[in-house]
Amino acid sequence: MSYFTSCLICNSTRLAILDDYKKDHLCKCRDCGFVFAQKKPGLQELLDEYAKYSRSNVISDITIKRYAGLLDLFEKYRANNTIIDVGAGDGHFIESAKQAGWKAYATEFDDRAVELCRQKGVLVEQGKLDTDNYENDFFDIIFSSEVLEHINNPVEEIRNFNQILRKGGLVFITTPNLNSISHKILKHKWNIFHYPEHLCYYTPKTLKKLFEDNGFKKIAIQTTGFSPSRFKHSLGQSEINNDDENLRIKTENRFVWKALKSIANFFFNLTKTGDAMKGMFVKI
Repeated sequence: MSYFTSCLICNSTRLAILDDYKKDHLCKCRDCGFVFAQKKPGLQELLDEYAKYSRSNVISDITIKRYAGLLDLFEKYRANNTIIDVGAGDGHFIESAKQAGWKAYATEFDDRAVELCRQKGVLVEQGKLDTDNYENDFFDIIFSSEVLEHINNPVEEIRNFNQILRKGGLVFITTPNLNSISHKILKHKWNIFHYPEHLCYYTPKTLKKLFEDNGFKKIAIQTTGFSPSRFKHSLGQSEINNDDENLRIKTENRFVWKALKSIANFFFNLTKTGDAMKGMFVKI
């Protein structure tokens, strides 16, 4: 077994083992506060984990609507007409980008996900992001959703982003929020903690540091949302089910629920305690 001896963000060797999180091998940097798995998983360990993922061409109308809103947000950054989804999964977002007229690229590890992306006409490379596959300063937008927590080379990844993104181009990234209200209540029981699937755990502070130390300027970091399904599953009350999707439908179609969601997200963002973190960073 192999272990990291320094922080994955700031390279400090002052690491503290988190005793309550030993099953996930977590430690915390005493200098910058970053939390990550000190144990390094092997390749087969990772392949076995990701083989468990289900794949689907099904996507909800609400998700399509959310993607359209994001793509509208990205319009002011469109110069080269190029966008890449790093860790594209089943390719739903990058397909929406392609339909909106972007020249769409993607990366993915899983054979099944790569095939789904190719079926959608996306230019996809299998494996981790390799800058040799792209020209420097090529992309207007780098989109990477729920990926950063899976990798234990974050500085290398963000430096690669910097290399292939044009000056003034945008990175849009999502990842779980370690400061979330769910973590504050559930602590080590929160089912986001799952080695070797998840290896790094960010707060608004550590996400900002990662990007700003590697050539980016923060535009926004939002922390929103709460997952009833994950909360109940973390307590052992049920398997992950449709609670979240049912709540999304209610808040989409009913004025009162939509208002309550807006109020809750305002609070979560103000206090930096939402379950999900969305970051926007521009290359300087």
